[in-house]
Amino acid sequence: MKDLKSLKHFLIVRFIQIVVACALAEAIVFRTFGDALIRSLMLAFFHTDDISGMGLAELGMVALAVLSGAILGFVKAVVPQQMVRPLELILSTLNRFSADLIHLPSTGSQVSDLSPVMRFVLAIVITGIFLIMLLPYIIAGIVFSGMVIREFRAIEEREKQEREEYERKRNLMLSDIAHDLRTPMTTVAGYAKALEDGMVPEEKIAEICQAIQTKTGRMSDLINLLFDYVKLDSDGFVLTKESTDVCEMVRECVAFQYQDIEDAGMEADIDIPDEPLMINADRIQMSRVITNLITNAIRHNDAGARIGVFITHDSERIDIMICDSGDAIPREMAEHIFEPFVTGDESRNSRGGTGLGLSIAHKIVSMHGYRIRLIQRPDIAGYKQAESYSKMFRITIPRG
Repeated sequence: MKDLKSLKHFLIVRFIQIVVACALAEAIVFRTFGDALIRSLMLAFFHTDDISGMGLAELGMVALAVLSGAILGFVKAVVPQQMVRPLELILSTLNRFSADLIHLPSTGSQVSDLSPVMRFVLAIVITGIFLIMLLPYIIAGIVFSGMVIREFRAIEEREKQEREEYERKRNLMLSDIAHDLRTPMTTVAGYAKALEDGMVPEEKIAEICQAIQTKTGRMSDLINLLFDYVKLDSDGFVLTKESTDVCEMVRECVAFQYQDIEDAGMEADIDIPDEPLMINADRIQMSRVITNLITNAIRHNDAGARIGVFITHDSERIDIMICDSGDAIPREMAEHIFEPFVTGDESRNSRGGTGLGLSIAHKIVSMHGYRIRLIQRPDIAGYKQAESYSKMFRITIPRG
């Protein structure tokens, strides 16, 4: 769709440019040859070459009188008599009308009195004149066709590259999913075998069972996230939008995870307006986005870090900001942070994430017509509430 819009814009712009160029070329040709041509034709047909005081419309009438007279004389010479009468009537009327408008004698009889060879030459000359006048447009058509062909080829090349990149990312995703499932499954299998063989001391059984539960929970989370990611990308999924107080929604998400923030040894800084700010959104899906961003801030930072949740607004937009004071995300990773299973994403190893959460958040926000961005130092210094933090995810919701 994006390529079709860009192609439409490209064709319109180029067409306008070419039309303007043709008009300029036509004006140059007429300026260069027009006066001499019209004077010669008038001298031949009307025995005068005085075109002083003639405007553009009158000069057009001269050309029309000459052309209709030439065609009339040519038709009389080469077309059978029984077929020429209706055409002769039309051409004679047109010839007299155009000649009378500029007070010149009708040219039809003069042309018909010429010899057959001269009438043929005259027809060739008139045809050549029009071909010459059309030459800029013929050249423009060829050039325009070449532009269209090149643009279509460029679109095909971009689509090919996008397909190849999609295949590469899909294969990478499948490989990472296999890795993320295999690791906890191997651990669970090892623990289960140890329990079956009676190799676990009595006092360690509860600990092993807890580890098995943790690993299976991780596999379940990964499968659920993958399911959600695929579901959001399917054609059948639609948002269930309703009027929602964004302040109340964010407060609920923070309250739900406040204990997790404290258990992680982190400090929470919350600044949410008391008055309701209504938006039209899918409350469940947007709550998942906020929850996911707070979960990421907890999971990917060490104890002692600060997490900030702020909402600001003006007449044009509402901003939701989820900030933390942890380490900055490397630039090469930050550029692809919303892609699934970013290469090198530590969320698939030591921190225990799946690498899909931010992709899902980005999809949900985009489906609403909102925008989500990662902002880090030094850019974050431009936001008063977040200037003391190292990074933040900002969701921008247009108003009205």
